[in-house]
Amino acid sequence: MTEFRWNRVGLTTPTTWEPSALERDGFLLECEGQPVCELKWRTIQGRFSFEKHIKKLSKGHKNVAIHAVDIQDAPEPWRNSVSTIEQSGMEVHSFIWSLHNLKGMGAALHNPATGLAVLIQFFLASDSSTPTASTVLASFKDFSTGKSTPWAMFGLEGRVPTSFVLNTFSFKPGHYSVLYWLPKSGKQSDRTPPGKGPGVALSFERFAPASVLLKETNLIEWSHSNLDPTLPKQLLTDTPANEVAWQGVTKSSMLRNMLGRSVYEQGRVWMTDTGNAILCVRAYGHLDMPQATFQTICESYAVV
Repeated sequence: MTEFRWNRVGLTTPTTWEPSALERDGFLLECEGQPVCELKWRTIQGRFSFEKHIKKLSKGHKNVAIHAVDIQDAPEPWRNSVSTIEQSGMEVHSFIWSLHNLKGMGAALHNPATGLAVLIQFFLASDSSTPTASTVLASFKDFSTGKSTPWAMFGLEGRVPTSFVLNTFSFKPGHYSVLYWLPKSGKQSDRTPPGKGPGVALSFERFAPASVLLKETNLIEWSHSNLDPTLPKQLLTDTPANEVAWQGVTKSSMLRNMLGRSVYEQGRVWMTDTGNAILCVRAYGHLDMPQATFQTICESYAVV
């Protein structure tokens, strides 16, 4: 089974399911080139209306027949999965849909405790697909609470403090990047997009293949050439041969100190034991992240 953890939600799926589309608040999974599951979510305030949600779905997909399903009329595996989710405190409303020779089943989920609203739908090739879909549905997790939030996507996994929000991401051949953001105020405003204004950025990167990237250089020189050429070498700390680390103030002046705009940075680059990759974690901005917190974040980051 494969665990997908993304922007505070999670699913566990068969290993043959792979992401084919990824957004900040949604993703599509495929199996052998065919869609099998779509997940979308957002945080809402106030009461959640399943009826309005179904109407909105129908309006946005005029050629798709969408109908609410009484839980007693649902297949037994689906009923059991709904019961599992409801025991966690979430509200669940099921529906079915069809379009020409395609059909599927889904659910609208709402967590009153966190305001999370979720739409999950499965593309069912046949009735025999229902048990698998039901198992995946039961695995859904809301990670909105807790001291840290896990993420896992495209063979990488890590954890970030819950106060950080997902900013940008990129998964290109040879280079994966996931960037989180924490505003200096400590709370993200709905009016200001992540990454704007004073704050601290937390980045996770993967570079591969390491054997090719380091063929004619070493990890220290490669880090300066590819991560931050302006990084003062005196910030580098003593580390093993397969690791580079640094910590300190990269931009400072009397005026910056008066305005609280000094730029702090700490980072760590290391080679993986498996996967032939170079991993990098960096924290930089107007807040000096506690070293123990940064160390914990680095220890959580791995190839899976």
